[in-house]
Amino acid sequence: MIAFFTGTLIGRALAALLVLLLAFAGFRVWLAAHDERLLSGYVLLSEKTAAESLATEMIRQRNAAAQSLEEYRRRAVADALTQQKLEAQLEQAIKDDNQNADDGDYRWSDADRLWLCKQRQTADCRR
Repeated sequence: MIAFFTGTLIGRALAALLVLLLAFAGFRVWLAAHDERLLSGYVLLSEKTAAESLATEMIRQRNAAAQSLEEYRRRAVADALTQQKLEAQLEQAIKDDNQNADDGDYRWSDADRLWLCKQRQTADCRR
């Protein structure tokens, strides 16, 4: 049988074709294993990168939420102080108006204060 592959032209051509097919099949097996190892590294790297990006985005959102909450609290305190100042000015204006009445009668009654409080939609209107 070896004489067939080495002695005839057709045998040599078949032997060369067989060697080429074996080399091609071997290369394909090696390439598949190589690609699998290579791609598994890329998959791990891409998953790691995605997880890092997600963690970074979550930290950014947490910091933005904390900053927004702090700004809201700061504005709420400023609004409360402004509201208290305005209420104190209004009370002083009412007292001054009542004390400066020429006829001695009060111009602002408790009903007037209650009406004003309800118009301003203040929660505590009993004062």
